[in-house]
Amino acid sequence: MIGDIKSFIKDKDKGKDISFDLSEWNSVLDKSDDILIAHQKSTVDYYISYFKGENLSLVLYENNKAVGVFPLFVCHGEDGWLISGNSLIKPLFVNNIAKKTKKRIEKQLVEIVYAIAKRLEVKKIKLIDSNMVLSNWYMLWLEKASKSFLTYQLAIDLKLSINDIRLGFRKSYRPLVNKALKEWDTKVYEGNIDDVFEEFRLLHLEVSGKETRSRESWGIQKEQVKSNEALLVTVRDGDILIGAGFFTYTKNEGSYSIGAYKRELFDKPIAHGVQMKAIEALKEKGCKTYHVGQKMTLLDENVPTDKELSMSHFKEGFSGYIYAQPHLEVDLNE
Repeated sequence: MIGDIKSFIKDKDKGKDISFDLSEWNSVLDKSDDILIAHQKSTVDYYISYFKGENLSLVLYENNKAVGVFPLFVCHGEDGWLISGNSLIKPLFVNNIAKKTKKRIEKQLVEIVYAIAKRLEVKKIKLIDSNMVLSNWYMLWLEKASKSFLTYQLAIDLKLSINDIRLGFRKSYRPLVNKALKEWDTKVYEGNIDDVFEEFRLLHLEVSGKETRSRESWGIQKEQVKSNEALLVTVRDGDILIGAGFFTYTKNEGSYSIGAYKRELFDKPIAHGVQMKAIEALKEKGCKTYHVGQKMTLLDENVPTDKELSMSHFKEGFSGYIYAQPHLEVDLNE
């Protein structure tokens, strides 16, 4: 099926300016300043593993030079095939690409997405925009959308000094951060972390009570740390791992991905120390923004659970600001 779709796309566009060979993917990222975590090849691999999908990502060419990448995969949902899971990722282009060329390629990609959707009988496409100024990519889909809505995202401006960032924390959090860093051994791990990452995975298994995703997805995250695309922050009480947080990053931004903390210590400020260490590490790496997570509200499209509201409240205590993120849904049955 996927091989047929790839052949269909190549025939449709006569192989012009697109390739499923991803060997030049990172060369595009090296020449771009607008990289989202979702643009990293390892992140695409993680999503494909998590959703049990098939990779249809493209490298984009102009005059035989790689000028862009388009993360794209398909997977099965409850009601049939989905394109890129929960959200279609926008294409990334090199810095010096002409505006006219970029727009032309984006229109070509919209046509490719529609062609894939038709072949797989995809019912709906979802996407977001991550820029304060709406992108041309988002506007192309806005014309076709059946629904638009906002979510609210928590973030920290890492261009500020550490002192100013701490002043932006919820007042009650500041002494808790100090207490966490004083009472427990909190450490940032990068590079070769095979043993400690397995400890993290087993802690997550212990806390959740079941395997929530594949070993392959865990392996991809471990490789992200080794490849300097993620970091792991651990907290120990003596030799015992009592908490850990996993954070992904690019040269532009960092993001909180997943954490695990001993259930019997949930009332302790272990996670406060993890967040502080991650903020310091991401700032040191030159990231400009740290995306802490979504601010959940009862007005959200998917009404959050009490647990999700509690986690959101915790994360908001660290955020320096909240921004609105636009979402679109395109109903392909209309």
